Amino acid sequence: MLARRQCPAEPWRSLAVAAALLGLFPTVLAPRAAEAPLPVLQRSDVVFMYQAGRSTYQDYGATVLAWGGRPTEKSLAEAEGVKFFGSVGMVTEFSRYHDRFPQTYEQGLCRDVEGQPYKVPWLTDHQHRGIPFWWCCTRQPVFRQYLSERVRDTVQAGAHGVHIDDHLGTAGGLWLGGCFCDRCVAEFPAYLERLPAELRSRLGLGEPAGFDYRAVVRAWLAEQPGRRVASHPLWPHWRIYQLRGAAQFMAELRALASRTAGRSVPVGANAGLLWPAHLADYRSLDLFSAEISHQAERRRWSDAPLVAYRLADAVGRPLAATASGGDWAYIKEHNLPGMVQGWIALSYAAGQALMAPHRQWCHTSEKGTHWYDGPKEKFAPLYRFVRQHPFLFDDYVAHADLTVALSHRTFDRQTSHAIALCNQLAAANLAYRLALGSDDIVDHPLPAQDLERAPHLLVLAPTDFSAEDQRLLAGASTVSRYATVDEALARVTPAVRLEPASGERAEGAGGQPSPSAPVRVLPRVKTGGAVVHLVNGQYDAGRDGAVPVEAGRWQLQLELETLGVAEVREARWFRFGAEPVTVPVEGSKVRVPAFGLWALLELRR
Repeated sequence: MLARRQCPAEPWRSLAVAAALLGLFPTVLAPRAAEAPLPVLQRSDVVFMYQAGRSTYQDYGATVLAWGGRPTEKSLAEAEGVKFFGSVGMVTEFSRYHDRFPQTYEQGLCRDVEGQPYKVPWLTDHQHRGIPFWWCCTRQPVFRQYLSERVRDTVQAGAHGVHIDDHLGTAGGLWLGGCFCDRCVAEFPAYLERLPAELRSRLGLGEPAGFDYRAVVRAWLAEQPGRRVASHPLWPHWRIYQLRGAAQFMAELRALASRTAGRSVPVGANAGLLWPAHLADYRSLDLFSAEISHQAERRRWSDAPLVAYRLADAVGRPLAATASGGDWAYIKEHNLPGMVQGWIALSYAAGQALMAPHRQWCHTSEKGTHWYDGPKEKFAPLYRFVRQHPFLFDDYVAHADLTVALSHRTFDRQTSHAIALCNQLAAANLAYRLALGSDDIVDHPLPAQDLERAPHLLVLAPTDFSAEDQRLLAGASTVSRYATVDEALARVTPAVRLEPASGERAEGAGGQPSPSAPVRVLPRVKTGGAVVHLVNGQYDAGRDGAVPVEAGRWQLQLELETLGVAEVREARWFRFGAEPVTVPVEGSKVRVPAFGLWALLELRR
C-alpha cells in the first residue's frame, strides 16, 4: 500500500485563528467513541511497515506487521509469530474501488465547489484503465460500502488487526478545497442545527434546514475574483464538520471489524501527528503507524519527530513511525543510511519505534513514486539490539522535568511554532511531556493527573484552552509554572544533566549544558529503575554517521532520588555494537565512556 504524503501548509489555518478569536468555535462535540483498550505494542517491539519474506522478518527480529496487504495463507505463514495488520486505503485504492463498482464508481468521487472531481496529488502519475486516481468521498454510500467490504474481508482473511491508510478520508483533502459533493452538502445543515441559536444568528444562517453551502460559496467567490474557498467565513465550521465525520466513520469501521471477528480487533492508522487534525479520531485507534517528517534534506538529525512521539504519549497510543516519502527519496538519492540509523535510535530512546526500513515508498514531483531498499546490514543490527535487551525498554515511561500544557487549538493554528518551542527544550536536554487539551476537533480533555504530577508546568497560549481545561489549569497545585520556554529553561534543573567532565560548567539555563552539547539525553523510569538513553547528535554527512564521543569527555550529573533510584552506586553501560560494562556512580556522577551512535545507562535500586 502507498503512504499518505505531506500536504502543503493548509490555507484555512489563518482563518481558523480569526474564527477562534471571534468565538466561532463553540464546544459542540460529536459523541465519544469508546476508548481504545488494547495494548498492541511493547516498547521493544520491532514493527515492519510492509510485508517481507520469512528470513527478512527473522533478520530484523520482527514482531508486528503494521501495513500488511490482504492476508493470504502464504503471507500469514511467512509472518508466523508476527502480529499481522492488514491495510485498507481510503485514498490509495482507486483501482480496486473502480473494479468493484465499474459502472457507478463516479458516485463516490469527491467534488470541488464547481462539482469537478480532483486527483490525489501524490498519485498523479497513477492511472487505472486510463482513469486518474481520483480522491473518493467517505460520506458517499458506494465508497463507504467498498471500504466496509475491505475491512470485513481483511478480518475474515485472518488479520490480527486493521490498518487504515489516509484515515481522514474526505477530510484529508480539505486543503484541496473539497469535498462539495451532494452528500457532503446535504448533511452539513444537521451540523449547523446543533450550533447555538445566537451563534447561528451572528453567522447569518437563519434556519439551517435546506442550507446549500456549495451555492453560498459559489456566489461568494463570484462576488470578488481572487477569493479562495477556504477563506469563506463558514469554512472553519465546514472543516469541523468534515473532521468529525471522519472520526465517526472510523468508529464505525472499528466496530465493524470487531463484529466481523467476534472479538476486539485492534485498529491502527497512518495518523501523521505533526500535521494538524490527525488526532481527530484517536479514540477509535489503538496505535499510530504513520509518516512523520524527519527533514532529511537538512543533513542533520531533527528533534521534530520527538514532538510526534510525545503527542502519542499524551493520548496514550504507541507510535510506530516512518519518514515521509520525500525523506526516503532524499536518503536514496544521496545514499545516507547512517542518517536513518539515527532516526531508529531516537525513536526507541523516546519509547516509540521507527518501522524497519526494509522497503520504503519514495516520492518527488520529478520522479513520482519509487522505492528505497535500504542496506539490511546497516539497519537490522539496531533492531536486534532492541530485541536482545527488552528489559531496557519494556515497562519504562518517559521521565519529565517539565510538563507542557498545550491545547490542540494552539497546535492546530501554530504548528511550526509549537514544534520549535518543543525543539528548544529537546536541544537543552530538558525532558518534557505534553499534556494535551481539547478543542472542537480533538476530544481530549486536559488530564488532571498530568497536572498534579507536574512539579514544573509550562502553559502555552492559556486562552486557547476550553473553559473546562482553563478551570483545571487554574486549580492545578504545581510547584512552579511558567509562561515561556525561556523562563522554563532558566529555572528548571533537569534530573539528568550532561556536563563537561573537566569540571568546567558549560553555560546554559538551569545548570544545563549549552544547547550545542552533542548528545540528546532521554531518561526513562519505572518503579525501582531508570534507563538514560544517550543519542549522539553529531551527525557527519561526509562519513554518514555520528562522530564518536570520546571516553571521559562528558559526565552525567544525576538527581538519583528524582529518578527513583536513590543510593545507587553502580550502573550498567550498554552501547550499540558492544558488550555491556559496569560503571561506578560516584556520588551522583557517571563519567560517560566512549560510544558511537547510541548508549544506555541502566540504574537499578
